[in-house]
Amino acid sequence: MALDIKEEKLDEITALGLKGRLDTDTAADLELAVQDLIDAGADHFIVDLAGVGYVSSAGLRVLLMLAKKVDGNGSLRLCGLNPTVRQVFDVAGFTQLFKIFPDRDAVLQQGGAAKPKPAAKSGNTLAATATKLLGIKAAKPSNTRLDAQQVAEVARVLGISG
Repeated sequence: MALDIKEEKLDEITALGLKGRLDTDTAADLELAVQDLIDAGADHFIVDLAGVGYVSSAGLRVLLMLAKKVDGNGSLRLCGLNPTVRQVFDVAGFTQLFKIFPDRDAVLQQGGAAKPKPAAKSGNTLAATATKLLGIKAAKPSNTRLDAQQVAEVARVLGISG
């Protein structure tokens, strides 16, 4: 089954409405679409999963890749997770990695493209959170916002290249 991806521009936000299954067979479609948008300069995203009935680890990987690419320079908000999809996010620990809203209107009311706040000095970044959730031993703290060793290890564990 194919994944239908509807793109909508809302000022500086790119909203992606997905319909179908986000799995091994369709994750590459979303990854290519997202990469094209990033290459075109998009950096604020809403991914509406209301039409998605199933998300596999391959789908989670693409969403994490998108979050990694916009971390610090843009924003990513997810919305419309049905109970089955929400359970996958909960079990994988991904509800702690993403800003999740009930629907697109809730995202927009909360300032869906608000500029990201600087990371707290405690290292509360996407990489640090993913590192903690995956049980990866943290590298010696550094002065950089993202510890390259942690990012590389998270990417390796999740099979993310680049």
